[in-house]
Amino acid sequence: MIGLGDVTGFVVNAVSQPINYGWVIFGVILIFVILFSMKHFLDIALDLWKLPFAVIVDAIDLLAYQNPIFDLAAAAGAFVLFWVFARRGHHLSKVFAIITVVEALIGVWIFPQYAFITNLFPLATLLMFVSIWKE
Repeated sequence: MIGLGDVTGFVVNAVSQPINYGWVIFGVILIFVILFSMKHFLDIALDLWKLPFAVIVDAIDLLAYQNPIFDLAAAAGAFVLFWVFARRGHHLSKVFAIITVVEALIGVWIFPQYAFITNLFPLATLLMFVSIWKE
């Protein structure tokens, strides 16, 4: 078993060695890279709360295959999701709102022959991933 004296001796021995500046510079750069990576990850993690709402919009769009009223609900939900939850001055989310609303309405109301494709495709979730990643 290692005693406290052994640990103290090891620390005193390591500290009394001459300093290699290359390792110090490498350590500082490594700390900056880690902090930048954490900042980038946390910026993305702060906006991940929007993702379950996009999944709900896609689930409602999937239910619209049996009942066309759900297409209107999915279109309204997608509009609110992207238009209201967009950051101030971020115009890409507004474009995503229009694209997702059109995709939801194509399902049964505009081109019913393509409803099986548009209702199954999770466009709101994919565009929300893009919106979170780009913000």
